[in-house]
Amino acid sequence: MKCSLRTAIQQTLLAAAGVSLLAQAAVAAPTIAAKVKIEEGGIYQIVHNEETDSVYVAVTGGQGTVVVLDDETLAVKGSIDVSQAPLFGLGLNEETQILYGTATREEQLVAIDLATGNIVATVNHGENGHVREIAVDEDNNLIYVSVVGQRRGNNPDAPPSEVWVIDGKTNEFSHVISNPTQTVAGVAVDDDGERVFVTDMNLHQIVAVNAKSQEVLATWPTGGESPMNVTYDEDSNRLFVANQGSGTLTVLNATTGELLKSVATGEGALGVAFNERANQIYVTNRRAGTTSVVDGSSYEVLANLETGTFPQTVVVNEDDNLVYVTNKARGQPRNAPADAEPVVDDNGDTVVIIRP
Repeated sequence: MKCSLRTAIQQTLLAAAGVSLLAQAAVAAPTIAAKVKIEEGGIYQIVHNEETDSVYVAVTGGQGTVVVLDDETLAVKGSIDVSQAPLFGLGLNEETQILYGTATREEQLVAIDLATGNIVATVNHGENGHVREIAVDEDNNLIYVSVVGQRRGNNPDAPPSEVWVIDGKTNEFSHVISNPTQTVAGVAVDDDGERVFVTDMNLHQIVAVNAKSQEVLATWPTGGESPMNVTYDEDSNRLFVANQGSGTLTVLNATTGELLKSVATGEGALGVAFNERANQIYVTNRRAGTTSVVDGSSYEVLANLETGTFPQTVVVNEDDNLVYVTNKARGQPRNAPADAEPVVDDNGDTVVIIRP
């Protein structure tokens, strides 16, 4: 095959610099590869299912559904009716193929058998039921659910923060981790199922809890303000925390709590995920309208992608090296009159694929 003089010169210069065309391609910037709008609206969390090559999106618009999308094209494959208890947060046990969702309005956890699409259990506990995030320990078949207590200040009459622990074998309530901190927001579990980590958005800290004894092992400042979500990486023993108040990603040693790095990502940092295959960290910056891609070693911000109006949650498909982000839509202001014109937001209620 003949090549142009310009191409030949470029190849010669690259070779002289010790840089190959292949190496150039390997450091290509992350890009948005696909986008779909969910017409029902009111989308929240997303999970990926390797077994069915699908992503599942919690949708509160309409009657309340879980929309099923193809994990490569985002084509709609179907939906699951959850109108009896619309879901906000999602978690998946890929071993049992049970999808869990937080029905925040109904103050309960819902379990769905993906083989049939049927709700097989609903779980609640006590009077404080503001269920939020889900972390799944597949090895021990346990499901951890963060329950937000008081939202502001230090009110002795406010309900306590908790972490519900659900037995995945029976999908029944097992026990509760009571009051690990003032205002529980995010939750994560280590790969051995020995430690549970929760963020406190009021006290700007993260708490490590012994999963078996429910004893608080340590409390560390996150290095940011209003930490929301957290994820754990076993190989490096690191915690990645999205701090909404400071618009930062902070990285902590998961044994000592040492702050390894603080990275400015964008206003309203909310969701966080780690892609071991690409060695990248992803942070959704809700108020900034961007999703940050951060190098997992240097902590350099590789890209701030405009994924949608209000980037909300993020999940990784490591097998295909793809990343999915949900983006909420702009709605009416709280004090809008009843006859106000509906807001049309083509850039919201969307799911996008990021290709690292």
